[in-house]
Amino acid sequence: MAAPRLTLDPALESCPDHTSAAFQTLRGLIMAGAPAATPLTHADAANQLSDAWNKDRDARQLIWDAQVQADAAQAAADATAAAAQADTDRLAAEATAAAELAAVEAKKPKIGAFDATLTIPDFLGPRASNFAKKKLEDKEYVELWYYTREGCLDAESLRGGVEADETFGITQSGSTLSLKPLTAFKASKKVVRDEDLSWDQLSIAKTGFLAAIEDAGWPTEHRTAMATFFYRIENHPSRMQGDSHAQEILVIYQARARRSWHDMLSQNKGFNLALINDKLLETVSREFHNKLRDVKYRVVRG
Repeated sequence: MAAPRLTLDPALESCPDHTSAAFQTLRGLIMAGAPAATPLTHADAANQLSDAWNKDRDARQLIWDAQVQADAAQAAADATAAAAQADTDRLAAEATAAAELAAVEAKKPKIGAFDATLTIPDFLGPRASNFAKKKLEDKEYVELWYYTREGCLDAESLRGGVEADETFGITQSGSTLSLKPLTAFKASKKVVRDEDLSWDQLSIAKTGFLAAIEDAGWPTEHRTAMATFFYRIENHPSRMQGDSHAQEILVIYQARARRSWHDMLSQNKGFNLALINDKLLETVSREFHNKLRDVKYRVVRG
């Protein structure tokens, strides 16, 4: 068990007057206990009492001094810990304030830098719709029509009309909710299926489409496959082999292949779109000509 703490500095105590009447009985007991050969006087007994008191005070003084030193060390340690905690709290508060400021800054509209030596481009092409842009940003399939002249002009008419008085909807990305124009979610009522595009529309649309997927951050491998795919479609030997419907058949093939490519990518079963499958192309060609014969037959029958 730890010794009780001293509450008074022993150095402040004064030795009692052991020669006083108050200690007469105690002195008598000391004198009575002394050997007969060396009898003690009252003065001798008083000196013994004073010596014993001084020894006790000296022992308590050592305890007091150690106690004072321990208290000082503890106080210093507490002060150091308090200062360290204050620094930690201050740094945490500064970090929190910096994070809150960064969050506020991040929400502020940003504007990019510009090169003071550059002028506006010589040609400003029409832009595709927000709907098509959002689809490509999400790496999803979107009809090539949105990148034809007709599709871009349709988007421009929306920007000049509906978008001027825009309605917004809520979209979620992870745990974040944000407002976006509803035109970013709505397909155009004028959209044309890829299978029904003309050859000229395909040739024009693929140029804008390839630029758009680069802007949307598609992986280089995917962009290269898509560019090679369109190149091989446009330069396929069937166009030079006498079939007057070769271009229509190639348009249908590209529509089916590109849609299937996206479907398979979503299942992690992607194939190389750039490799033209001649058997599938033959199937498409056969279906096309069979349908064409059916139409001619119905006309003749009619």
